[in-house]
Amino acid sequence: MDHTRVSFQQAYEDAREPKEGRTQGRKRRANRIDNLRGEGLYRALRQALEAYLARCTGERRLDAKTIKAYKCDIGQHIEWLEVKLLTLDCDTMRDYLVYLNGIWAASTVRRKLASLRAWCGWMRREHLIAVNPFDDLEISIRQPLLLPRTIGPSEMKRILMPGTNEAKRLKERKTVQKNAVKLRDQAILEMLTATGMRVSELCALDITSVDMNAQQVRIFGKGSKERIVVLGSITTLAVVGEYIKCRTEPGQPWYEPKTKALFLNRSLNRITDQVVRKLINKRVSEAGVKTHITPHMFRHTFATTLLEQDVGIRFIQQLLGHSSVKTTERYTHVSSSKLRDIMRDHNPRDVLGGTLPEPQVNVVKKSETN
Repeated sequence: MDHTRVSFQQAYEDAREPKEGRTQGRKRRANRIDNLRGEGLYRALRQALEAYLARCTGERRLDAKTIKAYKCDIGQHIEWLEVKLLTLDCDTMRDYLVYLNGIWAASTVRRKLASLRAWCGWMRREHLIAVNPFDDLEISIRQPLLLPRTIGPSEMKRILMPGTNEAKRLKERKTVQKNAVKLRDQAILEMLTATGMRVSELCALDITSVDMNAQQVRIFGKGSKERIVVLGSITTLAVVGEYIKCRTEPGQPWYEPKTKALFLNRSLNRITDQVVRKLINKRVSEAGVKTHITPHMFRHTFATTLLEQDVGIRFIQQLLGHSSVKTTERYTHVSSSKLRDIMRDHNPRDVLGGTLPEPQVNVVKKSETN
């Protein structure tokens, strides 16, 4: 396997055309990529990938996670071509689709194909390839509609409330550090529950993102979109306010002026989503909850609870930061409390079977109307 490494800037410059002889240069480059075989082909594809990532970073200013996903998805395809000793064309792309469908979920396959489609489209526009493999490829992947998983009210209450086992509490020698970690963990859980933000958005919060005077948090979400969510819960405000004091006052366990991140790990660096998942698993285990809880389930529960409280779908869309209301509408299929009431009061079995009480009709006598 070739391990040639090309810098982003050098690969990007190599992919650009000189002003002189532009047409001839394009033809030469198209012939070079399309006619290469073996190690030369795979080396050229990797250089094209580096150039494409450079464009996505320098010109399109895509998010670092998007760049990472592109590099992973496209890099895996190049490695697959190299192992199979294949070229980049429509037939091999169709074979690769079959390969992906055999090992990945439909949503993952759609994402990987979207990355490859964008990359191949760019190579075609830059005349790095003569034919786009996706031009004659019809792809229709049926993605199953999976309802969002939520956390039940009783489970949520146990997760949010710290342990109250008195015997265990008396035996445990709580240090300042342990109390600080528990305060941070509680603030994270409160923030996830009260705002419905994504775990990536939570980790990206800075100290200045939270305005305690206005009782709101400024969230920088997907697609470089910013939104403001009000911290309306008294409990959340109290816990987050206490943590911010511990984070910003000198001498406190979480005080670290060198970083602007709101939530820190034990090394006083910005917290990662892996740490958030671990603390959630720890709290779930301490609460005795058997269900596997993920950070995104807090977001699903937030949206579903608002919907059950008759909050408009457009308001929920704004709070969640969804670009399309269609994404928010899937929560209408999860709102179980109202469905339960409807099926209890208007169940077709009871209506058709005559077991529902007949509606009372008030009969007014003629004498009373005169």
